[in-house]
Amino acid sequence: MRLILIRHGETPWNRTLQYQGHALVPLNERGREQARRAAFRLARSGAVAIYSSDLPRAWETAEIIGEHLSLRPIAMPDWREIDVGLWEGLTPDELYQRFPDHMREYDRDPAGTVRLGGESYAQLQARVLRAFRQIESSHQSGETIIVVSHGGSIRALFCHIIGLDLANFGKLWLDNGSLSEIVRGRSGWRLLRMNDVAHLEDLVAEGGE
Repeated sequence: MRLILIRHGETPWNRTLQYQGHALVPLNERGREQARRAAFRLARSGAVAIYSSDLPRAWETAEIIGEHLSLRPIAMPDWREIDVGLWEGLTPDELYQRFPDHMREYDRDPAGTVRLGGESYAQLQARVLRAFRQIESSHQSGETIIVVSHGGSIRALFCHIIGLDLANFGKLWLDNGSLSEIVRGRSGWRLLRMNDVAHLEDLVAEGGE
């Protein structure tokens, strides 16, 4: 079984480094073009299904890809980004100014600290793994499945796949519109490629979470 994971295309908040969480932020035009290029890249993937976070930035990305591949996306809310609570709409600098005590705790324990009114990274990983196992049990060996999700959610899955402690999740990076892939063989799941942006060329720009 092969799982191709796509980080959604760029949004206005990615450009301004604002935390999005569950905010209903749409793609910008660069993000739509990233999704179109990802779709062309996946044209020969042989995918049998597309699952997606139901947040607008992921869902629109999935619709663009699905239209090109003649597949209708299936909404799976467990693939949503981490719920950042009161972090929503703020930049990292603003967070440290407004919530210094909370951010000190976050720096000490990034995986276990619950965002104010939101989730911890450990809680995110638990629901992402629930979605992952649901897909795994719903498809046959040898099939290719596409998942459109978010930087945090995909990295949480990868930490599980490669046995990386969640405290190190920030050392992994995924660009908007990037492709990553895991494959299940006799020895279990393996990370085959991560943050493949060969299809994006001049459309890669470092953005926020």
